[in-house]
Amino acid sequence: MDNESLYRLTSIARPLEPKYPTNKAVLLLMPVAGIVGAAVSVLRGGDTLSVFSAGLTAVGAVFGAWALGRELAPDHNVAAFIGMALALVVVLVVESPSLLLVFVELFLVRIVNRTVGLPARVSDSVAVTVLVAWAVYSLESPLLGWVAAAAFGLDTALPHPQRRQVGFAALCLAVSAGWVWCDGVVATDPSTLAAPIRWLAAVVSIGFFLAILRTPEPRSVGDATGELLTRRRVQAGMLIGWLVAIQSLSSGSQGVESAGLVWATLAGIAVGRWR
Repeated sequence: MDNESLYRLTSIARPLEPKYPTNKAVLLLMPVAGIVGAAVSVLRGGDTLSVFSAGLTAVGAVFGAWALGRELAPDHNVAAFIGMALALVVVLVVESPSLLLVFVELFLVRIVNRTVGLPARVSDSVAVTVLVAWAVYSLESPLLGWVAAAAFGLDTALPHPQRRQVGFAALCLAVSAGWVWCDGVVATDPSTLAAPIRWLAAVVSIGFFLAILRTPEPRSVGDATGELLTRRRVQAGMLIGWLVAIQSLSSGSQGVESAGLVWATLAGIAVGRWR
């Protein structure tokens, strides 16, 4: 399927075309990450299934972190590769980082910043809402529904607004309300987290916020339209990315582990923008 046909079906998919040097580098690094992940699992005494799973997880982690980094800072390839490297470290040392959360954030950011250049289709918004619901219930993170609602809400308020996103924002709020109704609110006071985690989250947040404030008018263009991205939408997408990470603090250390790849990507942006 060529890109034109793809964009007639969806406005939030971006093919990984090997003709670009950075994309080619990612395609080469992904299997390397898989080998590293599998090798570490072997050293830990994992069985065949565990080794295979560890390799696949490493591949998904580095690709997801790189793709998310490119969304959060479209003009800064190096920052995405730094996040990619940090994501590999996370997947090797953290027991259960969530790939689902990375891709939920990826698509929420893409709806807001429109790196493809087109507004989200109804089918795109439906698919993302389903992903959000899956993440809220599987990760026990009701605040994620609020962040998703904010993303859809921003798409109605930024330049070239998509008014129907109000309905999807309401659906995301309903998902969170449903989780609270069924399971109650179980939130962890972030101050109870281990001091190193709190300090690391604070440092990454400050660095990332400075990156948001320092974001100039974008040089990147929408894949499907060739038109320059808008600064306000790029900054709004970055804000959503940060909120996805911050909401994980309400789920305690388990939530922070689940969001480890997201935090790694934000750290890559914070470091890469100051190189």
